Parts: sequence; structure tokens; C-alpha cells
Amino acid sequence: LYIVTHIYLSCDKIGLDGKPKASGIDPESYSHAQKMRAAATYGFGRLNGLGSIPWQKSEVSGKMLGNPSVSETVSRYMITLRKAKVRAGEVSTSARAITPEIIAKLYHHNNQPANAEIKPVKRRTRGAPVDPNQWGGGRAR
Repeated sequence: LYIVTHIYLSCDKIGLDGKPKASGIDPESYSHAQKMRAAATYGFGRLNGLGSIPWQKSEVSGKMLGNPSVSETVSRYMITLRKAKVRAGEVSTSARAITPEIIAKLYHHNNQPANAEIKPVKRRTRGAPVDPNQWGGGRAR
């Protein structure tokens, strides 16, 4: 519940009193909410050793086990928040990340003779300056 509240306070346009937040306060995006949840999942899962098992009550001991950020409550809130953001007109990052024009530019750049040539891989020492124009050609991984 604390995770939902933390995300809610940053990303929802409705305040805890049920009224819209002041007009000068812009809520964070859904993408930001996903990052907050991912940080919580990492913190509980890796740093506290709770793994990625969903937060649930043990039938044997009656104790809560698992990662609270992977709980059904947090998952339901994230789905609700995403639907609200879409209704409000927020465009998801993935929907605007790449366009056909960008793909065409990448294709034409990568198919220029100078960029299509397979070049030998040059080893460099750690800390040596990197030239972005020397990217390895067809052998780049």
C-alpha cells in the first residue's frame, strides 16, 4: 500500500482528498511511475533479498512473503493509472520512440558504402577517447 501511495502522490492528477490537484502541479508521466515501481522492485528484490515472488500471505506461517512491489494491489493500480493517463491523452514513450522516418534514415546510413564495409576490430585501452565515427562497421555487436 505504501508503494501505491508513493506512486500515486507523484503521478496521479487527483489528490488524496479526491479533488484534482492544483493547476500548477503537473503529475509525473506513466513512464515515471514505471521507473518508480522498477526501483522499488529492485530495492526489495535484490537489495533486501525478497526476490520476484509476488507479495502474499503464507498459508503455513501466516506471515507476508515475497516482493511487495510485485503485489496484486500495485499491479492493479499501475493498470488503472495507465488507463487514466491514456484517457487524459498522455502518449506512451514506446508509441513515439521511433518513426518510419527514423528507420529510413538508419537504413540509408547503415547502407552507405563507408558504413557497410567490414572493418577490423581495434582494441583500445580503457579510458582512451572514443570516436563516435569509428564504430566497427558490420562487426559491431
